[in-house]
Amino acid sequence: MLLKKIIKAQKLLILILIFFSSLAVHAQDSYVDSLLQWLNTHPKIDSLHIQTLHRLSYRLSEKDVKKSFSYYEQVSFLSDSLNYTYGKSLAQINLGILLYNSGNFEASNNAYFKAIDLADSCHALRLKAVSLNNIGENFKILKDYEKCRKYAEEAIGINKSVNAMRGIAINYELLHECAFQEKLFNESENYLLNGMEYAAKTDESYVLSQYYVGFGKLKAIQNKMDSASSYFSEAMKAAKEQNDLRNEYQAYLAEARYLKNLTADKKISLLDSALSIARNTSYLEGLTNAAQELSSVYDAKNSKDSSLYFYRIYRSAADSLFNESNKRNVVIKEAEWTINRKEIENKDLKDLAKLQSEKIHIGNILLIVSIISFLFIIVIIFFVNRSIQFKKKREEAAFKQKVAETQMLALKAQMNPHFIFNSFNSIENFLLRNDKESAGEYFNKIGSLVNMIVDNSNKECIPISKEKAAIELYVQLQQLRNHKKFSFTTNFEKKLLSEDYHVPPLLIQPYVENAIANSIAPSDREDLELSIKAKLEDNYIVYTITDNGIGRKKLNGSSNQHASGTGIDVAEERISILNQRRQANTEVSTTYLYDNYGKPDGTKVEIRIKIV
Repeated sequence: MLLKKIIKAQKLLILILIFFSSLAVHAQDSYVDSLLQWLNTHPKIDSLHIQTLHRLSYRLSEKDVKKSFSYYEQVSFLSDSLNYTYGKSLAQINLGILLYNSGNFEASNNAYFKAIDLADSCHALRLKAVSLNNIGENFKILKDYEKCRKYAEEAIGINKSVNAMRGIAINYELLHECAFQEKLFNESENYLLNGMEYAAKTDESYVLSQYYVGFGKLKAIQNKMDSASSYFSEAMKAAKEQNDLRNEYQAYLAEARYLKNLTADKKISLLDSALSIARNTSYLEGLTNAAQELSSVYDAKNSKDSSLYFYRIYRSAADSLFNESNKRNVVIKEAEWTINRKEIENKDLKDLAKLQSEKIHIGNILLIVSIISFLFIIVIIFFVNRSIQFKKKREEAAFKQKVAETQMLALKAQMNPHFIFNSFNSIENFLLRNDKESAGEYFNKIGSLVNMIVDNSNKECIPISKEKAAIELYVQLQQLRNHKKFSFTTNFEKKLLSEDYHVPPLLIQPYVENAIANSIAPSDREDLELSIKAKLEDNYIVYTITDNGIGRKKLNGSSNQHASGTGIDVAEERISILNQRRQANTEVSTTYLYDNYGKPDGTKVEIRIKIV
């Protein structure tokens, strides 16, 4: 008897709550009234008329399902009559929302996919973004968070391209919900913070209410109950501004679930309000969640009878979810998957078997064609790859041959017969003058130089210290041969003389030879100097060869710029190969110097070798 009285009392309480909730639902909604008034004053059936009907269906989808469905039918019928593709897409969005409310997520997604196809055909990016977000919402409820994020992020990209602030805010709120349900609270908060920028720009209570609920839940998770309570109050205030019952429901449910400092009676009051809204708006998922929470609260109070009562409501709502979905699918003709399934069931079994046999036959043919095509592509790829490899090998062989030829030319340039002949003439002159010491010195130097050149000829790079020694020997020989007509200095940065830095052997020798032969030797001044420097600069080894000879002055009426062309040409070829092989960027620049009176005053050659 006591149990029956308790159940009757609770039923009476729920009826009272439903009654007052009904008053709220049917309270004056200024936005809906304004839409209805516009329809009355604009009876002409055109695109604006259809879009207004869509807004009515969307607005009422969370309050009055029957009226919302009626407006959806008008949108669908009139859009088909006028062949208005944009309106057809709107109708499918309305249908998807109604199916979502009833828990039929498969049919809901099917409607949204149709909406996307229609939106694409009329380039309605905003409608496509709405449909993508709503598909994500369905996957969120199904706890497929990966797909939810995929569709929400795609929607964000489209909404940003059309500067749809409201859409972006709603997309970020959905991403927050996914992360929150996965207990990724930091990620959840970041989504809310990113989206709040756009939500604030919309200044729309419907969107702001959802964000306040989100922030409230996060604050509650962080045990900041006062902040959480404040956010939930703001959410409720924003929801009531436009009589957004679904947002009111979310605020009631979140407050009861997450505020730990509430009494059991306060939680029951909040959950009863949420349950009433869910009942009145045919929101089965909401009814399920509110009843389940009420059952848990009563169980914690050790009120077993009440707990059992609400558990039965919860189970009844959950069990009826599928049945309600089926009923809605039967009523909604646009759910093509249901119609196609019925048509297949009513076909003759023989026709069905024949159809299946044909499909298998076609499938086998396609499979064979696919296999043949795949093998053909493999063969083409094989021969193309083989051709590329052969070409690569030919290019590599040609490059190696070019390197070898260049090495020989470099050796030939460095072992210049004219230079060797003049060197031995110099030794002969020393001997004729009975200057055996100078002859011996000259002979030792040229022997050491030749030995260095031969020893380094097969090496791509040598330590800079060896390069310095070879260049100094070469210049000393040139000094002796030119009767010490000029002085020279070498200044190599100390760090470069370690074993860590290597350069191509005698790469700068042709430029030194050119400076001596074509600028210093023809000059008649007495203070002739040759300077060779090497330093590190950024990621380069920089050689600087400076002389104060005749520079650009002409001899015998012709420019001396290319007097030693063979050696320079070989050096340039070596630099080109070096750049290809090491993917470096070796550079050579020549500057002709002038004194304060504008007369030629020597040359400066700078060679920059990138360190690899």
